[in-house]
Amino acid sequence: MRCAILSLLIATAATALGKRVELHWDIGYLQANPDGLDQRRVIGVNGKWPPPVIEVNEGDVLAIHAHNSLDEPTSLHAHGFHQRGTTYFDGVPGVTECGIPPNGNFTYEYSITQTGTYWLHSHYEAQYTDGLRTPVVIHANKEPHRYDEDMVVMLEGWYHRNSKDVLQQLLSTSEYVRNLPFRPYMLVNSHGGSDLRPTTFKFQPGRTYRLRLLNVSATGMVRFGIEQHEMHVIEVDGTATEPKLVNSVQLSVGQRVSVLVTAKNSTEANYAYHADMFTDIQAGVERAVLPYTSIVEYAKGAPLVNATDKDSTVGWDFFEDVDLVPIDKQAPPGVNKWVPLEARTAIFDDRREHLTFNNRTYAKPTVPTLTTALTTGYQAFYPDVYGFKTHPIILDPMTDVEVAVFNHDNNSHPFHLHGHSFFVYRRGAVNDDPAKIRNAGPYPVRRDTVTIPPREFALLRFKADNPGVWLFHCHMAFHAEQGMMATFIEDPYYIRNGTNLPKEYSDNCKQMGIPLAGNAMGHQGLDLPDEPKGPFPLAS
Repeated sequence: MRCAILSLLIATAATALGKRVELHWDIGYLQANPDGLDQRRVIGVNGKWPPPVIEVNEGDVLAIHAHNSLDEPTSLHAHGFHQRGTTYFDGVPGVTECGIPPNGNFTYEYSITQTGTYWLHSHYEAQYTDGLRTPVVIHANKEPHRYDEDMVVMLEGWYHRNSKDVLQQLLSTSEYVRNLPFRPYMLVNSHGGSDLRPTTFKFQPGRTYRLRLLNVSATGMVRFGIEQHEMHVIEVDGTATEPKLVNSVQLSVGQRVSVLVTAKNSTEANYAYHADMFTDIQAGVERAVLPYTSIVEYAKGAPLVNATDKDSTVGWDFFEDVDLVPIDKQAPPGVNKWVPLEARTAIFDDRREHLTFNNRTYAKPTVPTLTTALTTGYQAFYPDVYGFKTHPIILDPMTDVEVAVFNHDNNSHPFHLHGHSFFVYRRGAVNDDPAKIRNAGPYPVRRDTVTIPPREFALLRFKADNPGVWLFHCHMAFHAEQGMMATFIEDPYYIRNGTNLPKEYSDNCKQMGIPLAGNAMGHQGLDLPDEPKGPFPLAS
């Protein structure tokens, strides 16, 4: 109850200070050729692509009236928004809604109580990789850092194939087909191509710029840096930090990093910036660095300062976040509930490659998990009612939770938690090599998306103070669709007694033929006849 009252007070106070921002989005298909190399069908808004950048202020209310003009369902997820008291606006079909059916409507309404850099994207299958994504900038009423200009730098590995084609290849039963090479093409602010449409950033001497970096790719980590320019990290995933000096940053899918860059005092030269993608999605394909270089322009036609890898001032060192210090210093919670998640990729007995937590692959239930929590009474406290394949984890209210994620794969994974920012408490190697243990300080940084390198682990802590249904998953879009997801059901009692669904929720479910009550399979109680449990890993 205290949590609910506090959330209401925060939302009420924020609303009183801000304005209401209303957007009307007609989500539909159109053609685009962002890198000058290949025209393909994309998903845009109001007949335009890319969708517009959204900018709001702390204290505003943002309402997006979405209409679906596609031939398949869609949704909108505000990546990084905590959605306190509004889990039904989290935008995940099968989890917090049924989805928006073709010709359907849904209004997402957000009380803006956070600040920093976020993004909005579809959470229906891997649909956002077809273009339905855009940055969201929330300006703080009292900004802790000073700068002259704000720039969004959206980094994206773009595929010339639609998401369904790529996913079909990755889920093929043929190893040969799975490992046929395919590659992303780098876009910066939805433009790219080799010397065709580079995105140039214009600097004026002596000015300080805030670059809001976002990785909105389907797959792959991106390195960003500017030749002969220092950068200071001042924000990660919406958490303002004390400045940290770096010459480059690496962002995994879903992560955001703001850096301050002070321009040189001369216009005698322009400087190359690097937005290089490291791709390792396919287990049987050699990893590759896909370079992308463009220009920070001080004067048109001035000589370009670039460098080979040997002489470059832009490094490839892993961007360590465990030593970042947040401006708002908070001590991490203890541990009342320990949640170990072993992340693995393997061939299963259906001859397909799946990605798993604890050898369990996620599959969307017939009935959204939120609907099940609302309609099954006391049985909402039983994990089984949500279905084995949703990997349900029940959290009691105000529990101190530690999620221990062990990455046993040979590639990194970016793990994203809905509904919370977690403390990055510790990092280390899965083989317990003491030399690789990195502990946070007394006030660890808080993020919503964490990169865990190959054969490493991370301990993530948060307090279960936000009742709702929250997904935890790898944010490589295809990895999530291949099964690397789990579901937190936080405070089922409050969900049932403190949630008032918008009418469009049930309207859309009815239109899609999805039951409005019941367990994961749409039956009563723990009656889940013939519930699928597999596939299962092949014995090694």
